[in-house]
Amino acid sequence: MNFDQCSMSQEGILLNLEKGLDSEIRARDLCRDLLEVLDDERDKKIVEKILKDEERHIKITEELISIAKAFYINQ
Repeated sequence: MNFDQCSMSQEGILLNLEKGLDSEIRARDLCRDLLEVLDDERDKKIVEKILKDEERHIKITEELISIAKAFYINQ
């Protein structure tokens, strides 16, 4: 199934969540890389805040994946 053809089926929902998780992980990793090259402390603080948000988004998305999988197992 292609990402752009997802439905609200189990496969579609899980695919959407997994793609979202991949994006959150990529954003987190890019923030980490950026922190290594920034010199300006104000910029670093902004990126650190974004990094914390991305880490929270990863946890939320992982939990949503677990909830969705559990829902479909119990159907």
